[in-house]
Amino acid sequence: MTTSTTDRPLVPPPARWAVWAAWAAPLGVLPSAVWRVGAGLGDGHSRMEAAYMLMLSCLSVGLAFLTVGLVRDWGETFPRWVPFAAGRPVPARAVTQIARVGGVLLVVITLYGGLNGIFGFVDEGPRLIEQEREYEKPEAWVTYLYLPAAAWGFLVLAVARDYARRMAARPGGALVRPVAGGPA
Repeated sequence: MTTSTTDRPLVPPPARWAVWAAWAAPLGVLPSAVWRVGAGLGDGHSRMEAAYMLMLSCLSVGLAFLTVGLVRDWGETFPRWVPFAAGRPVPARAVTQIARVGGVLLVVITLYGGLNGIFGFVDEGPRLIEQEREYEKPEAWVTYLYLPAAAWGFLVLAVARDYARRMAARPGGALVRPVAGGPA
């Protein structure tokens, strides 16, 4: 067991593959998000539609970036800028469960989207609120921008497994990391 200068037990470091997988999640979502923003700002979309597409892109990249927290210190201890929780341990069981549920949902959505593209379960794509017309399908090359995002759910599940392994390896198998100056 390694200890720091503050004599607090450290969590084992993440596996190298987990770090790469964690960073691959937001980077895989980024191409489709950038295209979505560009498409929302062009092609005669209303302000509401453009705002929706911008919000969806920001939300997807932001949520994908949370995967990085599973391999960084801020996934173990709340950063100082977080009100009421600064410096406290992140509840590892809750984080692991949320990551696993999110990963499974992403895998299901990805599989449904892929199977719908192949078998055509739904003829028409979803329409936004107050959308009067259906827009033309994007060109085939846009599919390649969404392919990296298809791995997102699988990446989250893999990194969450490594995170759970590391948190279980803490002294006594506790899922909370003692903080210097805080309760042990």
